Amino acid sequence: MVITSPTLLARSRGADKYWKQRRILRLSAHYYGRRQNCYSIAIRSVRRALQYSTLHRRLNKVMYKTLWEGRINASCQELGTTYNDMYATMDQAGVALDRKILQNLAIWEPRSFRALALLTKAKQEEEGLNSLDGPVPAGVVTRGML
Repeated sequence: MVITSPTLLARSRGADKYWKQRRILRLSAHYYGRRQNCYSIAIRSVRRALQYSTLHRRLNKVMYKTLWEGRINASCQELGTTYNDMYATMDQAGVALDRKILQNLAIWEPRSFRALALLTKAKQEEEGLNSLDGPVPAGVVTRGML
């Protein structure tokens, strides 16, 4: 394209419009019927699909968080502890593992996960959180004392 004056430069909008349409039609290439070929119909479908993909990126994070916590909690219950206790104890002990790594350990390396759970139980018994027969910490009122 040869542009000989600033007026012609300002009027040449063909290439930008072409590539904008190509981008939309490329995104709609897998749709059925006119939604893949007709630009005015394809742009509505593509915009809606992009809105859903934005929403589902957030929902995927929530979904994976609940899935991982469920797997970890199930493995913890098999070993006699809970996920919340394990997470709090690991935080106090300085063990920095996120949910994804913990659930991978629970599934693929059960011995390593068992070691972490036993660490949790030992730490809790050391602090007196799990032992009901031991001395009651000061300032705590239990039903046996009433």
